[in-house]
Amino acid sequence: MDFDDQRAALVSAAHRLARRRLVIGTGGNLSIRVEDRVLVTPSGADLEQLTSDQLVVTDLDGAVVEDTRYTPTSELLLHLEIYRSTSAKAVAHAHPVASIAVANLVDELPAVHYTAALIGGAVRVAPHEIFGTQELTDAVTKALVEKTAALMRNHGSVAYGDSIETACERIELVEWLAEIYLRTAAVGAGAVLDQEQLVAVAIAAAQRGYSPISRR
Repeated sequence: MDFDDQRAALVSAAHRLARRRLVIGTGGNLSIRVEDRVLVTPSGADLEQLTSDQLVVTDLDGAVVEDTRYTPTSELLLHLEIYRSTSAKAVAHAHPVASIAVANLVDELPAVHYTAALIGGAVRVAPHEIFGTQELTDAVTKALVEKTAALMRNHGSVAYGDSIETACERIELVEWLAEIYLRTAAVGAGAVLDQEQLVAVAIAAAQRGYSPISRR
């Protein structure tokens, strides 16, 4: 199976997250699913310096299926479970500052802007668990029910989509919403959108073909 296009897309996405300071050092990881194979970033990778030869190919059970001296990210369990439990074609996990700050303060990032409707509304916070564990995987999977993004307490954020570009854009959208929340909360209680308002936004967006998330 030829992964050349997917390798290029994954490397570009990794550089994008690093360039926009959504990860630091070896934090963060990304993957793309192609049929019954998963292309994933390696353990200990600096996403700013990532190259295509470092990417690892596994099956849906996590076994490495192409020869490489690299090992998959320690968060492989999480990526695989998201593929099993959702329609995801790509997953991105990052450590954005505002997102982490919000996850350490609240159990849910409320819908502080109408664009939250396009990632499922308010963003749930998964409780803290050790990275790379089944406990973390279970907590995040629960937080993602009927959502395309989630926060992870004392850790970061995760999002999925039908492309790695969309997954990264959702990471960026959550970070932007987190920044709005923090600025608002610093002044006082702010207005948030309720479920009825979010549904109305989603309907209007569908009717008008509108999305702040690029469609690739």
